[in-house]
Amino acid sequence: MFLSPIQVLRSLPLPLKAKVGDFGTGAGHYALALAERVGLGGAVYAIDAFGPGFDSLRREAARHHAAFYTLESDLNKHIPLKSGLLDAAVVSNILHQVSERKHFVSELARVIAPGGSALVVDWLGSFRNMGPPERSVLSPGEAAELFTSAGFAAGSMLPAGTHHFAFVATRIS
Repeated sequence: MFLSPIQVLRSLPLPLKAKVGDFGTGAGHYALALAERVGLGGAVYAIDAFGPGFDSLRREAARHHAAFYTLESDLNKHIPLKSGLLDAAVVSNILHQVSERKHFVSELARVIAPGGSALVVDWLGSFRNMGPPERSVLSPGEAAELFTSAGFAAGSMLPAGTHHFAFVATRIS
C-alpha cells in the first residue's frame, strides 16, 4: 500500500485558521490538501528548491480559500520565513534529500511556534531503487532523534503505508 497524503494529514493537529508550511512541496499534493483543510483565514507556504513547478500549483491552489504562498528555497540553508510564523509543517519525503539535516530541522524549529507540530514522513528503505538511494535513507529512530535534538517531542509512529514511516513532532522549546 502506498502513502495517502490526505489520510496521513489527518494526524496533524491544526488550529483554526492555521499557518502551515509544506517543505519540499514538489507537485504540491500536501500543500493543496492543506489549503483545503485550513480554509478561509488560513495560509499555506509551499516551499521547494525547484520553483518552475509553482505555476500549475498556484493555479490549482486558487480554487481554495486559504492564502497560498510559494517560496523557492534551498532547504540546506536559511528558511525564508519569520520566526514562530507557522502553526504546523509537513516534511514529507525530503529528509533523505537534505544534506544539512541538523541545520534544516533547527531552522524548522525556528519557524514553527512553540506548541506547533511537524508531520514527518519519509521512506523506510530504497526498495530496489523505487525509493531514494539506500545511503540517503534515515531510519524512523534517526529521524525522531534529529527532531528531538532540535527541541521537538517525537510522537508515536503513524500508519503510512508499507514504504514509509510517519510521526508528528511537537515543538516544545
